[in-house]
Amino acid sequence: MDEERKDIILKEIRYWKANQLLPDQYCNFLLMLYSEGEEADEMEDNTPSLSPSPHNFGVVLTMLLAAAAALILTFIVIYFTSFSLLLQTLSHLILAAFVFAMAFYARRRRDHILFHILISAGALLLFIGSTTTVMRFEENNILLHLTILFHCSVWLLAGFYWKLTYLKWAGAAGIILAVLFSAAS
Repeated sequence: MDEERKDIILKEIRYWKANQLLPDQYCNFLLMLYSEGEEADEMEDNTPSLSPSPHNFGVVLTMLLAAAAALILTFIVIYFTSFSLLLQTLSHLILAAFVFAMAFYARRRRDHILFHILISAGALLLFIGSTTTVMRFEENNILLHLTILFHCSVWLLAGFYWKLTYLKWAGAAGIILAVLFSAAS
């Protein structure tokens, strides 16, 4: 292949890589193929390091601490305060919305592990808050079992919709346990 044609192809592949028209692995392979290995040194210099930056680590740590604080605050509101039922329910909803907002921010940043942790924390906050509210609102076991079934069904559907295995398992296990306990009582 003549040099002019090879240069045109290499420029085009670099353009694809810069504009993310093809995945980096494909572009790197094509660059290596058409440059006959000469591009290998340049690619090694330009590859980003896989270690997290200090700024990224700080954001992740802050979000994890905020989610843990939301869970702790939920337990404090439930067990150690004499807030009214409406105020407790409102605090659970606000904390869960805050954690879910952080989860979708983490998803937008493409931090998948943090996203899954925050989704789990938000689901747990909603579950704890709603079951506590139902137990304090009316001491009715049927209503409590229906609330648990509702949450587990939502987890199961969300697991299938977003293809999240842990939500599928948690939803299915929760439905089975709720049905078994409601049948036993």
